[in-house]
Amino acid sequence: MTTLPESLGLTVLDGPRRVGSELRWRVLDAGEPAVLGQLLPELARDASLRRRYVRDVERLAELGGEGLARVRRRGPQPDPRDLAAPPPWRLRDDPPGETLEAWLERRAPAPIDEAAAVVEALARRIHRLHAHGAVIRDLNPRHVVLGEDGQPWLTDVGLARVDVLSTRTAASLLLEASPYAAPELLAHTVVDQRADLYGLGVILFRAITGSLPHGDEPSLLRPPGPPPRLRAARSEAPSALDELVARCLAEDPALRPGSAAEIADALQGTAALPELDARVPCQACGHALRPGQRLCTHCGKLAVQFLPAPEGERGLDVELRAIDEHADSRARLHDILSAVADGPLPPLNFLVGDSRMYSKGERERFIKLPVALVRGLGPDSANALDARLRDAGLKTRISSADRGSRALTRRERVGLVLGGSAALAVAVGVGVVVGNTVGWITALVLLTIATFVLVGAAIAMRRRKTPRNPEGLIRVRPSPAALPASDPLVARLGALLQDDPPADLREQIGELALAVQRLVDHRARNLAEAEEIDAVTAPVARLVELVEAQVRAIRGIDAELARLDEGALVRALAAAEARGEPEATREELLQGLDRLRALEDARARRFHRLLEAARLARRAVELGLAVHDPKAEHERQVALALASLEHDELDAPEGSEPAALPEARGAAASG
Repeated sequence: MTTLPESLGLTVLDGPRRVGSELRWRVLDAGEPAVLGQLLPELARDASLRRRYVRDVERLAELGGEGLARVRRRGPQPDPRDLAAPPPWRLRDDPPGETLEAWLERRAPAPIDEAAAVVEALARRIHRLHAHGAVIRDLNPRHVVLGEDGQPWLTDVGLARVDVLSTRTAASLLLEASPYAAPELLAHTVVDQRADLYGLGVILFRAITGSLPHGDEPSLLRPPGPPPRLRAARSEAPSALDELVARCLAEDPALRPGSAAEIADALQGTAALPELDARVPCQACGHALRPGQRLCTHCGKLAVQFLPAPEGERGLDVELRAIDEHADSRARLHDILSAVADGPLPPLNFLVGDSRMYSKGERERFIKLPVALVRGLGPDSANALDARLRDAGLKTRISSADRGSRALTRRERVGLVLGGSAALAVAVGVGVVVGNTVGWITALVLLTIATFVLVGAAIAMRRRKTPRNPEGLIRVRPSPAALPASDPLVARLGALLQDDPPADLREQIGELALAVQRLVDHRARNLAEAEEIDAVTAPVARLVELVEAQVRAIRGIDAELARLDEGALVRALAAAEARGEPEATREELLQGLDRLRALEDARARRFHRLLEAARLARRAVELGLAVHDPKAEHERQVALALASLEHDELDAPEGSEPAALPEARGAAASG
């Protein structure tokens, strides 16, 4: 019986070997080395798997010349999808060189500059593939050949989906065993090009340290938490490289670099990664936001809910009266205060119960109760925060922020009323018993004395257990400046956040909107240089148009994908085959599966364009932010100098103003 290589006129050098979903031979095609791969016969009998394999091979052929080993031929002809035909196959180039896996085994841990050069070249290859909408998914050193010219070639990538359902509805059994697979590949979620950046991070970590970031554990068994930092194994590694690897290995794709090109530029030293803004929780829903975001892109509400009292109005304090010794009580308090506080919280160590149970040092360091958590809030904010704390099971109260006093408790008010009633009764009794002018005068004197005593008691009660921390335990986070709704770019980006877009779109739009907002604010502060800022940021308007177009297209794709349930289609196809339903019925289901795959590829292509538009827009915004109005900058420096001098003047003892102060002010004013 003639084997497939012989029927194609190929000379077999090695094989067949079972590799993944294929049988593979190393062959000579017209004297040139090549690799022949054929879908396993048992898989080829499944119509949906066969069509998936053929589609992926066709895509590899279309992408040839972008760093992929060229597909020379494919078959069988005329229709490789035909179940009656032999299993489909492909013949690809076998580029000369060493696999990246062999290089890692031989060289890792490699010199840092050598490892960076190898991964930088690989990142540029991958970026070109991403531009065509490809998501490699199974980026593995075994699938990369380092050519004789030092350039990497990708060989057998792009076939991982043959063995699995859509990434929206199933996880790959093959990828579960790969330490290079991004976490989202194992979840029921949308996958984009940032999944391949995780694989690049693993390869870079291994090249520099000689080990895998999570050891040899399969992806499904990764321990929780972040991997070790690069500098823990290679202390001489630059901090920028350490941060780059940590960003690539982030579980959340939003925290990774925006593209493979950013990784390549960072490794080459031609550009730094964009700074990651620290995140703060939305006080309405708890979703993480970038500082400066006024509206939460998750719930659409104001991100800052708790505000100080307006200027000139008396504020209110929210006090913690008591707390138990359970750790979960402190945890609930910590969670609420973290969302409200401007900056990190102090240690929440309280003196609970008998103070004699604590050491002298603990009594000095720990917080005595009651304590003012926040001072000077507006009435609505104070009531809302107090209600949130009470809902968490904490004992709190609202008190007046005026002169450090607090409102009397109900028990104290009842005591004062009873005391006043008793004093009045005694005075009246004395007057009635004595029954003359001297008696009533005596009663009036007693009543006056009682009144002074009760007023003094009330004042003492208001101050007796007033918390001694004059600033409060925390300060509330300030509200960002209002977005200029009149700015057309910000308004257009804000409109894209309506109707609850998918999380990956919301993240990208929110980041771009905040960058443009900073540019708008910067332009407003530098009016003298507004024309120059407009000149260097002119591409931003066009890029916003591109973002709008990509978001509309992606949302249309998502709407169609929502109507295509791959699991349901596969089950219906199996039932149709078991019942022997007409070929037309099965073909309709198969076309639905083909359409689903095409939509996924189209979404990946569109999302890559969105990532690229956002990256270019960030660069344009950075150029705009680098333009400063000299006059405005001078005025800002003068204002800072005056503020510093006035602060020194206030701190100086009365009558001891420094002699140089007037001259310094004059010099600052004249520039």
